Amino acid sequence: MTPVESKVKASTTAAAVSGIALWIIGRYAFKGSVPDVVTSWTYAIVPSILTFIAGYLAKHTPRPAAVRATPGLPPEKTLIPPAAAAAEQPPAAAGPAAPAAPE
Repeated sequence: MTPVESKVKASTTAAAVSGIALWIIGRYAFKGSVPDVVTSWTYAIVPSILTFIAGYLAKHTPRPAAVRATPGLPPEKTLIPPAAAAAEQPPAAAGPAAPAAPE
């Protein structure tokens, strides 16, 4: 299983905390009756701001070093250089054909 990066953990925790913060604001600041306009804007803005800040401030999770190919083994893909690929294409692929002369 791939470990979860610290930025994702921080943003997820901030989203959960923002839910609790919204409940506290509704319960104690508005005494249980929050106006609908305030509720809709608060539920849209507060979690997004908190998760952005948490993800921005969290340290980046370092990734393991890339695995190098073993020398002597053939590559998984064979790539044709662009010049060779253009030379190997049939003439029709080079562009639109000139119009035929009227008879």
